[in-house]
Amino acid sequence: MNRTLHQKSIRLCLLSMLIGVATVYSQDLKKPILGFSDACASKDYNSFTVEFKWDPNPIVESDNKFVLELSNANGSFSSPTTLATISDKNTVFDFDVEFNMPQDVRGENYKVRIRSTNPAKTSPASDPFGAYYLNVTEPLVVNNFEEASVCEAATVYLEVDNYPNEASYNWYKDMAMIPGKHESSIEVTEPGIYFAEIDYGSYCSTSTASNLVEVYIENSLGAELIGAKKVSLCQDQTYTLTTDLDDPSMTYGWYKDGELLEKNHSNTLVVNGSDPGFAGDYYVELEQPGGCKEKTSTVKIEAGGFDLSLEALGGTVLLPQQTLTLQTSTTAVSASYQWYRNGQLLADESADKLVVGVPGDYYVKVSQTDGCIASKTSDAITIVEPSDYVAYVSSSNYSDCNNSSVTISLDKIEANATSEEVYNIPQSAWNGFSYQWVYNGNPLTGEASKSIEVSSPENNGKYALVVTMENGKRVTSEAFNVKLGLHISPQITGNRNVACDSGNTIEITSTVTDEKYTYTWYRNNVELTENTPNFATNLSGTYQLKVSAYGCSVASNEFVINPFDASMVTIDAPETIAVPEGETKTVTASGGDAYQWFNTKNELISNGPSVTLSEEGEYTLLASVGECQATNTVKFTNLVSYVVPNVITPNGDGFNDLWIIPNSYAYQKDVTVNIYEQSGAPIYRASAYQNNWPESSSIMYTGGRPPIYYYKITKGKETLKQGTITVIK
Repeated sequence: MNRTLHQKSIRLCLLSMLIGVATVYSQDLKKPILGFSDACASKDYNSFTVEFKWDPNPIVESDNKFVLELSNANGSFSSPTTLATISDKNTVFDFDVEFNMPQDVRGENYKVRIRSTNPAKTSPASDPFGAYYLNVTEPLVVNNFEEASVCEAATVYLEVDNYPNEASYNWYKDMAMIPGKHESSIEVTEPGIYFAEIDYGSYCSTSTASNLVEVYIENSLGAELIGAKKVSLCQDQTYTLTTDLDDPSMTYGWYKDGELLEKNHSNTLVVNGSDPGFAGDYYVELEQPGGCKEKTSTVKIEAGGFDLSLEALGGTVLLPQQTLTLQTSTTAVSASYQWYRNGQLLADESADKLVVGVPGDYYVKVSQTDGCIASKTSDAITIVEPSDYVAYVSSSNYSDCNNSSVTISLDKIEANATSEEVYNIPQSAWNGFSYQWVYNGNPLTGEASKSIEVSSPENNGKYALVVTMENGKRVTSEAFNVKLGLHISPQITGNRNVACDSGNTIEITSTVTDEKYTYTWYRNNVELTENTPNFATNLSGTYQLKVSAYGCSVASNEFVINPFDASMVTIDAPETIAVPEGETKTVTASGGDAYQWFNTKNELISNGPSVTLSEEGEYTLLASVGECQATNTVKFTNLVSYVVPNVITPNGDGFNDLWIIPNSYAYQKDVTVNIYEQSGAPIYRASAYQNNWPESSSIMYTGGRPPIYYYKITKGKETLKQGTITVIK
């Protein structure tokens, strides 16, 4: 029976068992077996296999897939890479999986595993293996296949020529790997046989091994220049530099101040003191036939046998009315001096110093006349004049619109040599300059000194000083803006300070009225259009006047116009006054200038602040406050009383002689008053009682206890009030 038939038989048996019983089993995914030891993948070869077995307990579902996964380089499946997916092996229990390695694999501990999707199971991981994707599959070329030599106490570099940009390399010396060397080049200081390979792990790297390069050591020659290390060479002299090694097979490179002069096979070089610029530091570089180089020490050759320097005492900027001194310093014997300005010889200037009063490029030529004949020229020093000047004027203790006078004076003159160098021209030089003051751009006649005094605000404006220096250069200072104060104190007053609708306008006047000033009025800090020193208004508010001239202003005092307030007039009584019948009330007003009281009939009853009220009604007060009027009203009423007195004293003194009852009972036609003796006998009866009892004849008083009478006040059949009356004489 072949393998396929056998697999089908097994599958049928398994299906029968699944139908017949309900017992559930679990699939067993076996550990994948590698079909390779290490994976060296490349564009020309990238096919690898693993063998996979699994036990069907029971068989997987029909939609199951087997997935082959690759770990990271450390063997971790935290983020696996899918290598292959198999969906047609759900009834095959032992099969090979073919796959390609990803192009980014690089490491020694990769693993693979297989998992099923339905049911979800995962096999054990495979054995670890190295995996690399080889970008390079041919041998490297090192040092262009050439051998190399190392000079004693020197180094040589070996480099990969054909593939210098790979991630990592391995270098070998005498067939042993050099630890820590993984760049495309190495520095070699020891002899030996060297080669390189690309680091593709322990198994895959050998296919890129380079050619072998033999490095050998060349011994140092120890060559040096013969003679002194410092030589002074006069103008008519020569000096021969000579090495202590004369070998025509070698190449001699002669250098001055680091620049190559010539390269030949001679171990000597002649230096001529007559050649311009011959002075400098000389050395020679010897090169052996094998390419090993070494350099000698340096010999310093100086010109003329003496030192020379030139210094500008006091700087290089030539200020007006000043001179500068150039001073030489030299070791020349019996020195002579020739001074030059802008390349031209200055006649009669033969001292070791030069006084300079003109700008230019200066240098000195010094000749030594004792001993060897030699000359030396100093470096040039450039003497310059300032590129421009700036004048400044100032004044002390000055502030705009406060001073009554001011003196403006020249403060300083600056000379600018460069953008960074600024010099102050000393005051000792100022007397040689001429001056002209300018007012608002126009010259002022007779003002030709270093200061000017301004004493009137009428002369306010911009003052500048024009300075003319001895060389004819003119510089104008920045303008000084003079604003002298007006020194006036405007005061504003008004003919009254209360505004009302019925009143006339209020006149506000200023103590300052000169036409040379301008006037600006403000009400509640808001500028108004009026521009005269006097102002009329009928509006309340806080007023102020600003007087201006020549760029300065002075503010007046504030004048307050209050709006008329009727509550300014008060009455010492409430709006409604209620008093008992027969009584009066005096009412007094205050806060006004004049008063008028009117009764209900609009009749004038008082011209004073007070009025006495006795009759019921509404009274009107007209109070004047300046030209304003306030109106108040007072209502006068009698209290309604129902209290009947129970004692009278008819003794003729005019007080309580009669029995006075409230008006609610007296004078009423439908109200009857009855009075009885103590025995009950009636002695008095009246309708519309006139408050006139007792008449003297009706009182019976015989001494002893005061008589008591009874009263009853009725309205129809209704008794309104009743009680007793005691008569006391």
